[in-house]
Amino acid sequence: MGKSVKILTVATAILLFIALYLIFGYAAVEKSMLEVQKIFYLHVSAAMTVYLAFGVNFIFSIKYLIKRKSNDDLLAVSAAEIGLVFCTIVLLSGPIWAKYAWNTWWNWEARLTSTLVLWLMYVGYFILRSALAEDKQKLYSAVLGIIAFFDVPIVHFATKFWESKHHPERGAKIDVVPTILHTWLVVLLVFIGLFSLLLILQYQIKKTESRYEVIRRKHIEETS
Repeated sequence: MGKSVKILTVATAILLFIALYLIFGYAAVEKSMLEVQKIFYLHVSAAMTVYLAFGVNFIFSIKYLIKRKSNDDLLAVSAAEIGLVFCTIVLLSGPIWAKYAWNTWWNWEARLTSTLVLWLMYVGYFILRSALAEDKQKLYSAVLGIIAFFDVPIVHFATKFWESKHHPERGAKIDVVPTILHTWLVVLLVFIGLFSLLLILQYQIKKTESRYEVIRRKHIEETS
């Protein structure tokens, strides 16, 4: 493990403990949603990290199509795997908030639906990779990664495109006082640090697996 990775790990761990203190000991209890509002820190930070992860996938998918370098594909797929995990967190934490705010676990409003579509598209991304031969999986998954990313701005601006319960005038509007804002910013930094750390580690693992596969095939050719 490199020095930069160790520093990132320590920094993220320290920020995590600070974030936990801020959530439960510093941030004000929101007036309308009370303690349930604290899921906001997890839910919204995870959503922002989803944008980041799929954005990284989008960039390196484009780079792969232009340069056809395997490392770009490895970074793209690593980012997509992590993004899918955080997108799952968003979909699991959202209904908890929705149950308190709207007295229902799920409704087919614009942002929830578009987030589910985003999750399904990246599930399809991995199904496509597993279904195709190696020489085609990188190319076609890069194309799908680029197409799937265009759902990200749809998710983000869904409440502006369509009338939605997520809109502050109709949903659970949060009174974002300074302590809540400061706490959320620290939690967001934790999520960004965690994503960066996971991306580095996942990329290194995949690069090692790729090298092993090259050696294994070469050994098979030499012994056959």
